[in-house]
Amino acid sequence: MNLILSVPHGGSMEPKDIPDREAGCWDAKASSCIFSHECPPGSIQNHKKCKVSTNQDRYTIDVAQALAEEINKITDGFFPHIIINNLQRLKMDANREKEEASFGIPQAEQAWEEYMGFLTTAKSQMRGGLILDIHGQAHPEQWIELGYTLSKTSLNSGVFSASHSSISHLASQLVNVSSEALIAGNRSLGKYIEEQNNSYVCVPSPSNPSPNNGSYYSGGYITKTFGSRNSGTVDAIQIELPQWVRAAEERPRFCKALARAVMKFWQTNYCSQHNHEFLPC
Repeated sequence: MNLILSVPHGGSMEPKDIPDREAGCWDAKASSCIFSHECPPGSIQNHKKCKVSTNQDRYTIDVAQALAEEINKITDGFFPHIIINNLQRLKMDANREKEEASFGIPQAEQAWEEYMGFLTTAKSQMRGGLILDIHGQAHPEQWIELGYTLSKTSLNSGVFSASHSSISHLASQLVNVSSEALIAGNRSLGKYIEEQNNSYVCVPSPSNPSPNNGSYYSGGYITKTFGSRNSGTVDAIQIELPQWVRAAEERPRFCKALARAVMKFWQTNYCSQHNHEFLPC
């Protein structure tokens, strides 16, 4: 199946031979951070300038597994690739560049390389397709943030192009569909999620074309590197889920709805390319 589910921040393993990631070292002369447990001469640990994120995105592994099962049911047997980082983010962050992700610790570097290797291998088996990079956030809006590597400023201005996003390849195939329709309008993933249940508020979507003053993650390392923003035929969308849809009580209902929305997005946009090597069309 031409769909990859990526879960870089859901892991809980904390091996003792990988030290905890803390703030990096600020090199004032170079005006840059060095991510190392031992600060080299001329640099000093700086928790403000070189802060690292270490929070686990709880239940995102459960979400990915339930989503895959629901897609399997809907499609009568198709199953997405699932790539999971089982290490706690404190030890290795699979959604950052290698230096910040691993702090130069060989075991963490190996885990990072293996994660990226699995993504590369899955992509190589697909002529085109989609990566959903699944995350969790605790923003006060409690909405679902869909990241296409388009900045909050761009979305707020209404002046953006899907050809400069992480779904650039899809946009190039749908020449008669506007960027606004594909990112925030009637052909967008946000529209199809909200269509399932209007309590699953999304941004961007027809109800919220932009975040305005609200919190919003536009997409991280995986979406930027493995999506089609710069090249290739595999697109990527970062999905940032609020806590309440990941919780045990809501998760089964949400994953059913998300599976239906993903397949509607797929069938409307990807199947219209008439490429029947893709998924179920």
